[in-house]
Amino acid sequence: MKANIKIVAKKAGVSTATVSRVLRDYPGVRSKTKKKVLKAIKDLKYEVNAVARSLRQKKTHTIGIIVGNVLSQFYSTIAKSVEDVAQRKGYNLILCNGDDDPEKELKYLKVLRSNRVDGIIFTPTGKNADYVNSLIESGMNIVLLDRLINGVECDAVLIDNERSAYKAVKHLIDQGYRKIGIIAGLIDRTTGRERLNGYLRAINEAGIKRNDDFIKIGDFKEKSGLELTKELFQGAERPDSLFVSNADMTIGALIAIKELGIDAPGDIGMVGFDDFEWARLLKNPLTAIRQPVYSLGLNAAEMLLKKINNEPLGIGDKPVIITLNTELIIRESTKKLYREVI
Repeated sequence: MKANIKIVAKKAGVSTATVSRVLRDYPGVRSKTKKKVLKAIKDLKYEVNAVARSLRQKKTHTIGIIVGNVLSQFYSTIAKSVEDVAQRKGYNLILCNGDDDPEKELKYLKVLRSNRVDGIIFTPTGKNADYVNSLIESGMNIVLLDRLINGVECDAVLIDNERSAYKAVKHLIDQGYRKIGIIAGLIDRTTGRERLNGYLRAINEAGIKRNDDFIKIGDFKEKSGLELTKELFQGAERPDSLFVSNADMTIGALIAIKELGIDAPGDIGMVGFDDFEWARLLKNPLTAIRQPVYSLGLNAAEMLLKKINNEPLGIGDKPVIITLNTELIIRESTKKLYREVI
């Protein structure tokens, strides 16, 4: 006979209510009683019926996360931090790879809704505003991560992308570089647009004339970083430095630079956006904007669980936006080398 909560209670010599409290890790259960219940559960090989429990509690204790690219170290770190919080709080996590594709994003939003998740964290493409608004209106708990959506009022965890990009480009300017190229991300995403704006603000303040040939728009993926870097350095006028708007495109840019036989900082200066372990291992370690990647996911998960459990986030009905700080890590790739011309 398959064990149920009544059989567990009888074996442990306690009430079904006590078993339920132990299963929910409810405070106030004596240690001795808890051990008896857990032993009975183990001996009887009792498994909680998650579907039945969710119907009773009107919660599934499951949250969903849609990331832009599951292969990216940035997104895998975020997924890990969200999972850590979920596990600690007794929630399961469904991970979806949106691939920065609006159609896949919409599909997974619908999948998560049909699976009755208690809440969703995702990095939006910005193309599904109407559906996201319908989710919010239906009562779905949502936290946006890394990006906002025009026309959607929603709680979010972000960094100051424009200011971060400004810091990176101003550092190149302060080092004496003047012909600064950029591999920007998709400008219909808030991250891509804001980082490009930071670049433009820095060169404008320095009195550097904008050169559209030095501005390349990628898609945040490695291949575009590789191809666009080659375009930049095979053009009629070559930049003396390069700012790349995310880690994946930076990898592509570094591959292109190696294939072209260019040396950084000997031939060019270079700053990447995102700082990971490999940046220190290069021949000329990479100057980079360090995002608090783990903290992005952690704050988003904690915010979502507060929403699910009706805990206050802020004052009034306005969305709560948490903006985390970044740090410019200066290494050898931007130490300009003035070579004597022979």
